[in-house]
Amino acid sequence: MNVMNVIIGSTFALLVAGFFISYSSMNNSEISDPKALEAARLEKRIAQLESARLKGTNANQGFSNTFNTHSPLQRAANQQADATELERLRTDLSVLKDERDKIEDQAAAVIEAALGTQPAKNDRRANLIKSALVMAHITEYDNVNKIAGIEIERVGNVNTGDTLGIRRNSGIIGRLTIGMIDRNQGVADPLPASFMGGSIDIQAGDELILPPN
Repeated sequence: MNVMNVIIGSTFALLVAGFFISYSSMNNSEISDPKALEAARLEKRIAQLESARLKGTNANQGFSNTFNTHSPLQRAANQQADATELERLRTDLSVLKDERDKIEDQAAAVIEAALGTQPAKNDRRANLIKSALVMAHITEYDNVNKIAGIEIERVGNVNTGDTLGIRRNSGIIGRLTIGMIDRNQGVADPLPASFMGGSIDIQAGDELILPPN
C-alpha cells in the first residue's frame, strides 16, 4: 500500500466516523442509525415514565379519572410495573450507549493508526520498558503449582507484595506478585489476567522490572 492509498483510506475512515458521530448527536434531525433510533425511543419512554412518576400517575393510563377508579392495590401494582420497566429501559439504554461508544473508540483508533499518531505513544512506552532497571530475574518456574523462583538483583528495592512486570524482548508479557523473600532469593505468584489470553508464559531468564504507569 502506497502513501496515497493510506491517505485516501484515512480520509474515508475519518468521514465515516464524523458522519456517525454527527448523526448520533443531532437531536432534531432524522436519525437513520438503528442503534440511534432505539436509543431515542428508549430515552422518550424513560422521559414519559419519569414524568408520570413525578406526577404520581401511571404512565400507561390515558385519563386521570379512569386511573382514579383503580383500587389502591391496582395503583400500587401499576406503579411497581412502571418502576420495573423504567429500570429495564435504563439498563437497555446504558448498554446501547456503551456499544456506540465502543464503535466510536474503534473508529478513532483506526484513524489514529492510519495517520500514524498511535505508534508515537507506543514508542514512548516501549522506551520506558526497555530502559527500566532490572529488579530481579526468573530462575525457574513450576508450571504445576504456578509459582516462580526469582533471584533479586536489587536487594532492598524488592519487597513482599510488590508487583513487577516480566520483561522479554523489550516488552512486558505479564506481571507477578512477589511472595516470600530470603536475602536475594524468593518466590513470586503470576497474575493470570495480566498475560495475553490468560495463558501464563514464564521462562527462566525473564527479567523483572517496575512496569511503567
